[in-house]
Amino acid sequence: MEQKFDNKQLFDLEIPDFEDLELIPVSSKYFNIIVLNNILFSLFVLAGFSVAYFFFRHIFSLPQIWISFTVLVLLIAYFFLNAVIGFKYRKYAVRENDLVYQQGWLKRTLIIVPFNRIQHIKVEQGWLSKILKLKSISVFTSGVDSGDLSIKGLPEETAEGINDLILKNIKAENDDDGAGA
Repeated sequence: MEQKFDNKQLFDLEIPDFEDLELIPVSSKYFNIIVLNNILFSLFVLAGFSVAYFFFRHIFSLPQIWISFTVLVLLIAYFFLNAVIGFKYRKYAVRENDLVYQQGWLKRTLIIVPFNRIQHIKVEQGWLSKILKLKSISVFTSGVDSGDLSIKGLPEETAEGINDLILKNIKAENDDDGAGA
């Protein structure tokens, strides 16, 4: 018995156009946290270089030390540039059935997580975020890690509102499926 396999190409799918999607930038206050983190990291790296220079300066020649220092400064400058330019591309959208997040300027990433795939939600607030009245929301899906999404730098009310919306949507879906009974 011969099986016939047919796999025709479909042309008329109604695929949503994400270019029309209005994404909302994260709070501009979050930029302060990013800059502070970069400054602390840079100070840590420069302190490490200084300690290494103090203990090992007799092993390396002056040009090697200057080249190492220059590479270090260029890397730090890249991290700052990445933070400044990349911040403009941190945007999100909440739609009826999913959560959308975009980030990155060299490599743009658009993550879409349907509410019905979310298994766990976490709302967090660090010490500096608490001062700036910001929160982050993380949603976790089943399967691989790439399905998880974390949006940092949301105003407190927005993060709580997204959390409530997702929980209501999941509860309504569970009630419709009879899982709540």
